[in-house]
Amino acid sequence: MPVMVLLFFLPIPYGIGIFTALFVYAIGSLSDAVDGIIARKYNLITDFGKFIDQIADKALSTAALICALFSGVIVWGWACAIVLIIIVTRDTIVGGVRQVAANKGVVIAAGWTGKIKSNFIDVGVGIMMFYAGLCAVLKDGAKTIVSGNTTIEFVVYIGFASVCVGAVLSLVSCIEYIMKAAPLLKENKNKDDKKAKND
Repeated sequence: MPVMVLLFFLPIPYGIGIFTALFVYAIGSLSDAVDGIIARKYNLITDFGKFIDQIADKALSTAALICALFSGVIVWGWACAIVLIIIVTRDTIVGGVRQVAANKGVVIAAGWTGKIKSNFIDVGVGIMMFYAGLCAVLKDGAKTIVSGNTTIEFVVYIGFASVCVGAVLSLVSCIEYIMKAAPLLKENKNKDDKKAKND
């Protein structure tokens, strides 16, 4: 993650830094898809692995999202801020819900909505980073390119639209997690009420 961020923002000519950062991000995202499979196949699952895997995944994806949204390729700063807040808040809430469940010995598996939203965000971020690289290659900046080439403009907004779809799916996924955890929270509340009455 720090290597990706450093490469993205260093003034390396001809977009080489940004394209290399995109490559690092792509490798990191692809490894996330296979690390669990490898761990299960070779019986390498550990508590530390489960812990660090989630941190590494979220750090990489959030850092790449910030790089893409605030690189200047999208002129709607307010829209970028809203999308970022939704995604980060969802991840925070889901992390808390999972922790509550884990304290009760229950593992809440990731739903399909969460996996699909990750795919939309990953693809969208990749497209936006690629566009930022094109801007650096042409040495004109996003606004000049957008005004002179509607095809390139179309590409970057496809990327942003993909991230927005991911943000909407983030909300849906968050609701799913809360609904799964609701019985656990209710059970805990009933136990606390009984304990209070007994006291």
